[in-house]
Amino acid sequence: MISSVKVASIQMTSSSEVDDNLAKAENLIESAAEQGAQLVVLPESFALMEKYHGQKLEHVERDGHGKIQDWMSSLAKKLKLVLVGGTIAVESEVENKPYARCYVYQEDGSLLTHYDKIHLFDVSVKEGESYSESSNTLAGSDPVVFNWQGITFGCSVCYDLRFPELYRYYQTHNVDVILAPSAFTLATGKVHWKLLLQARAVENLAFVVAPNQTGTHDNQRKTFGHSMVVDPWGDVIDELQEDEGISIATLNINKIGMIKEKFPVHLHRKLMS
Repeated sequence: MISSVKVASIQMTSSSEVDDNLAKAENLIESAAEQGAQLVVLPESFALMEKYHGQKLEHVERDGHGKIQDWMSSLAKKLKLVLVGGTIAVESEVENKPYARCYVYQEDGSLLTHYDKIHLFDVSVKEGESYSESSNTLAGSDPVVFNWQGITFGCSVCYDLRFPELYRYYQTHNVDVILAPSAFTLATGKVHWKLLLQARAVENLAFVVAPNQTGTHDNQRKTFGHSMVVDPWGDVIDELQEDEGISIATLNINKIGMIKEKFPVHLHRKLMS
């Protein structure tokens, strides 16, 4: 097991043009690799931010086959790093309702695992701004834990952050790092983004790596930015602001054991009937 890992979070203002988004993301990932990143996490909807409702149905890929999947695999192999691919639309068993799937590719380009977003964003953020993700997305059902170099990761996406039960599952599976690629809205981000990330880190004694979308997209949706890495004590160890870019943070995995030894809250939890 390695004792630390250098992680890059990619912050983007993705548009409705897939090729443009992939070119932009590739430049940012290559820059992260040059800075020594071993694991790179893209934000939710990195390859496509819909300009109109249902546009993503024009870009749905089959599991194991598709332009975006091939791009992720080849880039991970080329740069010899682990690439966590935010989310893309992947065909499900229900017509016109793809999964919002997060793929994880390892250094040789092979698929390590994937996670389908469980909690879908069906809310009214404010007057005139509402979302109905479930109208053209199928919810996943299974938490996903994976191991790389002896470090245990738990997968989640954006709106999942509001549901602590998912992260309690990860805590019981001794997850070291929670991944949370997001496209958190500007309105909710201002009040809840940092709060939720710190809560998930502190209550589960894990690092949280959360790349976010940022700025005004060509569909006029506004996202919050402030991609963030939080340590198990709740300290923000790296944060971007509103510009597109890269956050690089070194996660000292040994810190988790040090905290648990002195502050063994994970042993004190009572199950409520």
